[in-house]
Amino acid sequence: MKLLFPKIFLLSLVLCSFSMAKHIDKATINLLGSNKDSIKISSSDTSLVSMFNWAHATSNGYLGKDSDPVGPWYEAALPEREAFCIRDISHQCIGAEIISHGKQNLNMYYKFVSNITENKDWCTYWEINRYNQPAPIDYTSDKDFWYNLNANFDIINASYKLYQWTGNKAYINDPLFDQFFKISLNQYIDRWQLQSNKIMQRAGVMNVTEKFEKDKRWKMNARGLPSYDESVEGLAITSDLIAMIYNGFSTYAKILALRGELVKSKQYEKKALAYRQLIENRWWNEKTNSYYNYFLEDGKFHGGGSNLYMLWYGVIQNPKRIIQTLGNNNIWDYYEIEGMSYLPQLFYRFGYNENGYRFLQKIYSNKRRQYPEASSGCIEGIVHGLMGVQPSAAEGIVTTCPRLTEKTTWITMKNIPIFSGLISVAHQSAVKTVFTNEASNSIIWRAMFQGVFKNIKIDGQKFATKQYLDEIGQVHSYVDVAVKATATKEAVAFK
Repeated sequence: MKLLFPKIFLLSLVLCSFSMAKHIDKATINLLGSNKDSIKISSSDTSLVSMFNWAHATSNGYLGKDSDPVGPWYEAALPEREAFCIRDISHQCIGAEIISHGKQNLNMYYKFVSNITENKDWCTYWEINRYNQPAPIDYTSDKDFWYNLNANFDIINASYKLYQWTGNKAYINDPLFDQFFKISLNQYIDRWQLQSNKIMQRAGVMNVTEKFEKDKRWKMNARGLPSYDESVEGLAITSDLIAMIYNGFSTYAKILALRGELVKSKQYEKKALAYRQLIENRWWNEKTNSYYNYFLEDGKFHGGGSNLYMLWYGVIQNPKRIIQTLGNNNIWDYYEIEGMSYLPQLFYRFGYNENGYRFLQKIYSNKRRQYPEASSGCIEGIVHGLMGVQPSAAEGIVTTCPRLTEKTTWITMKNIPIFSGLISVAHQSAVKTVFTNEASNSIIWRAMFQGVFKNIKIDGQKFATKQYLDEIGQVHSYVDVAVKATATKEAVAFK
């Protein structure tokens, strides 16, 4: 079978679009202050240090000027496009937060959520340039533009992740964000026939004019492409889009629960479940032990392989099927740099530490590593993945979990931005972590380690552990400990 996913992102980056925000809360953005950009790495692994320092410097090189018409921004598209598109920024946003590009993130997301309109069939813009205009390469008018239907759901997911990392409630409570979430999960769903009970009967081409259908600039229907895979013609619906719709409903349910709107939260969670059941009941191919990728206008399922987005957005909850999907190493290694940039964090998340490290190396040595997502994927892969740093603003907890390999016996990251302050984390081994709270407020540190440990000593005092099972049933052991401002704590796990 021809591998399609490795080509997904090339066309996506050549064809991105969007427009000017009606309103930007500049006061909120300014509260973020200037970029601290003081994160530092040291390690026994000099190669890893080189990877991170390269990624850090490269990502800084893609910062735009705050004085540009669009406001604070960074490149998240093909280099030299001077623009940012939805898929890229949704993936790059956590890497950007880690190196203190928070005001850029907030400004760019305001641009996206502000420009959702009925005239565009409840799409926003796909790509905005530094002049605060829709990128002309893929936007002519509200009736003639490029748009991947995954985009709205990606924004919902990224907004929630940014809230969890930063604690900034604008991402989940600002009226412009909330309006975008509601429209995307209601009017947008209806306009593009994405309801769980109708999605398998939808047409591949919808809501386009006759002129647009005949426009030979596009090799396929691009105004409402039902996938992030842009290499396949005749698509009706895809597993990656269903996965992201599921994630959109599930994520908004979590946001509503945080607001105390529990009845509405359960309603959205029920809708999310319908998409997960659809995936598990109809999209699994027993013969190949993989999920189909596409359902074409010919009424048939096609493809079966990596299913990157199904893993990334958490729609697969059967541990056996997750493991089988992760095991398609012959496909992962053929990814283009855009897709490869997801892989370090993805494999670390499931405890595949060796593969996570291997894809960091592959990104670093790739001939297209100057693509902005490459450096951002390395940054997130090292801090969020290898270091296991995971803030949860909703719980007021910061988790760390060393995911070391033989190549990396110890690693220290100083001045990692989380919530409204900084932390420093030193994994001195796979069973020993030192945590410093550089912020002005107390933090709950969840000291976590891979494997079964009966006890963890905090500064020499023994505590019985609690157990956490990850998505594929692997056991992790942890304790929660309060760390006062400017204080340092040491955690050591033992049998």
